[in-house]
Amino acid sequence: MTLIPGLRRFRRACALTALLLGCACSLAHADALDQVRQLQAAGHLEQALQAVRGLIRERPADPQYQLTEALILQQQHHDGQAIDLLRSLIRRYPELPEPYNNLAVLYAARGETARALESLQMALRANPDYATARANLGDVYVQLAEQSYRQAASSAGDAAARAHARASLRRLQADLGAASPAPVPSTGTAAH
Repeated sequence: MTLIPGLRRFRRACALTALLLGCACSLAHADALDQVRQLQAAGHLEQALQAVRGLIRERPADPQYQLTEALILQQQHHDGQAIDLLRSLIRRYPELPEPYNNLAVLYAARGETARALESLQMALRANPDYATARANLGDVYVQLAEQSYRQAASSAGDAAARAHARASLRRLQADLGAASPAPVPSTGTAAH
């Protein structure tokens, strides 16, 4: 089928207009999310939470907003709500590594290192190059090593094994500056 030259230009103009409007909407939402993050960084968590919930009402399928909501809930010490939201995100977007990573951070903070480990492994299955999850995995392994050395140092039985565990624990703590690192949450999601 041959198009009339004027109709071809009209269709191109319509397509370009739609593209520009889509970009403008994306930029407006990016600016709105930046404002939420500024409120969050300034410690205005309730305002940030209300603002991000407004964005979620406008675009309920955008995982970026829901991840931001979970981060704010975590900062407000509403860990249970944050965990529920992250689990919901994982069910809807299992291909995104950030919700797994942030869930792992919450589990690690609760001392649930086995669950944190599992969540980080899922994040790395979703994206093997995800540096934040890889670093957090290392932190969880350090926590597990520290727990294991502490348990071995206080167990009954082989005195040589207890001495080895105490020495290993001291080396580990010295290497870490006597403080175990805390896993770091993700602040954004990959484009969806």
